Amino acid sequence: MKRILVMADTHGNKPAIARAIKQFPGIDMVIHLGDHAGDAAYVRTLTDAEVMAVRGNCDWSSDEKSKRLIDVDGKRILAVHGHKQNVKSSLLRLGLLAQEKGADIALFGHSHLPAEKLFGNVILYNPGSLGEPRHLRPSVGIVTIDGSRLSVKTHTVTNV
Repeated sequence: MKRILVMADTHGNKPAIARAIKQFPGIDMVIHLGDHAGDAAYVRTLTDAEVMAVRGNCDWSSDEKSKRLIDVDGKRILAVHGHKQNVKSSLLRLGLLAQEKGADIALFGHSHLPAEKLFGNVILYNPGSLGEPRHLRPSVGIVTIDGSRLSVKTHTVTNV
């Protein structure tokens, strides 16, 4: 079984990042979905887990790619920030891209709001914002891959 911590839109909020890493020990990977993709370097100082990142619309000087296709235990994960797919208006472009890439799940941020939708057989998932939430509290997601099963769950980050 693999557990992946997914965070987006951290916007330099290092205390929130540290709380999220502390709240979810024993994770296998962290995926940062941009808007301060440079925060991934800070994440690497807090965990031994593999850390992947994509750049967002606020990451002008980032060397990170705008999208990644990651294989984990036979599942294909598409990671994007979402601004290039216009996710604030519709998830259609993201869903079509995910299907084109053969993804099982597409992870995105940009809206600062948690979302989960099934597009055909692809899960489209936004963990919300860790740094500047547009709902009540900062949030992250946990993607669990257990054999052929893939699941997602959004978690509020507490003051641990």
